[in-house]
Amino acid sequence: MRLLNRPLAFVLAVALAAAGAIVVVEVIAFAVNADPVIVHWPTWVSWARRTQWNDAVIKTWAIVLIVVGAALLLLELKPRRVIRLKVQSKHDATDAALTRAGLSGAVRAAVLDIDGVSKAAVSVRRRSVSVAATSAARSQETAQELTAPVTQAAEERVAALQLKHAPRVKVRIASRSN
Repeated sequence: MRLLNRPLAFVLAVALAAAGAIVVVEVIAFAVNADPVIVHWPTWVSWARRTQWNDAVIKTWAIVLIVVGAALLLLELKPRRVIRLKVQSKHDATDAALTRAGLSGAVRAAVLDIDGVSKAAVSVRRRSVSVAATSAARSQETAQELTAPVTQAAEERVAALQLKHAPRVKVRIASRSN
């Protein structure tokens, strides 16, 4: 959502600045008894005088604006994706963090150091690290024997990084396909 927030904020700021400039120009034109310059606002004023609060057009626009506002609010309340995982520090003034890609690479390197593991894919989420390792062995039983060492290596690497909130480690081992 952060990627969408910045362009939306820019567009909204430009629109508000333009609307403000138009209002200033129209107020000055009205003050000097000139005709509307940019926006023919007297038609809007006459429409507003004829329209009641309980008219269908007002109710429709109110519903549309409420739905759009509620949708934007729900999107903003959704927690942002964790990009940086904070590292423990002895001093409060220190703000150190590890990126998700950095943690993924460190865990992947630790898993690939284990004899019998030929490939590894690591994905990092907010509260978990998922390791999908492929054994060099063809049998599933032999591959499953690697579960404990792979789990231990991944957990030790995560612990060595001293993250403030260490994620859970989940490991899945698959045998090499024929």
